[in-house]
Amino acid sequence: MTEFARSEHICASSPPGSGCHQVTTIQPRSISTDRSDSVLDHPTSSALHLPPQIVHHHQLFLQYLDLTDCHGLEDFGLKIIARNSPQISHLYLRRCVQITDCGVKAIASFCMMLKELSISDCILVTDFGIYELAKLGSNLRYLSVAKCDQISDAGIKQIARHCYKLRYLNVRGCEAVSDHSMELLARSCSRLRALDIGKCDVTDNGLRLLSEHCPNLKKLSVKSCDLITDQGIQSIAFYCRGLQQLNIQDCNITLDGYRTVKKFCKRCIIEHTNPGFY
Repeated sequence: MTEFARSEHICASSPPGSGCHQVTTIQPRSISTDRSDSVLDHPTSSALHLPPQIVHHHQLFLQYLDLTDCHGLEDFGLKIIARNSPQISHLYLRRCVQITDCGVKAIASFCMMLKELSISDCILVTDFGIYELAKLGSNLRYLSVAKCDQISDAGIKQIARHCYKLRYLNVRGCEAVSDHSMELLARSCSRLRALDIGKCDVTDNGLRLLSEHCPNLKKLSVKSCDLITDQGIQSIAFYCRGLQQLNIQDCNITLDGYRTVKKFCKRCIIEHTNPGFY
């Protein structure tokens, strides 16, 4: 399942898709007469100029910020950004590989209005960082921790307990996530609309619980989930009849399972790798 981003890019000039590798932080200066109000506050970095109207009284009035592929961003810089951007609601930190639990804690401490966060591929983040994120509570609606392989059921359970209005969750590649957290997620987050559990340790029982408690699920990916069979997919098809997208690539799903989805979920687009499906 492809992540979506509705953010406005605040980013230094660089080729498309390459990221802003020299960005280490964004920090406002005092309002000045020359209206050059915002710089990268790091001695080894080039200046990152933001529109002067968004800087006022040492605060960045950012709501959307995409720092995807900013490999130079560390916890110190992220803390400065978080402290000066209390109104931020959408933050994307995909592949910011130097960010750790300390940086994630800063986000949870200062960005209390945060609704959407992606820390996918931030491989140093663990369950301890997720415990901090859970403190955002019902404000958090979108969370991606894809390929953060140090995150387990323990962290996802905390998110499920406290972030009960969650609509989108991506834990693709978190192989320590299993039915144990899916049960609590299903019971607590009944408003869930999109879920990616690709390559997780989830079974048919986990899918059954999700289908029974999250009937409004629209998008689901179970790509490369070896423990999922027709039984789990049929549960989803029967209870989640508004399903629009389903990824069953590299799964042990037969033609019977495929046909059940087609029967009950009329508008569902199914991604698969079985040439025998029709």
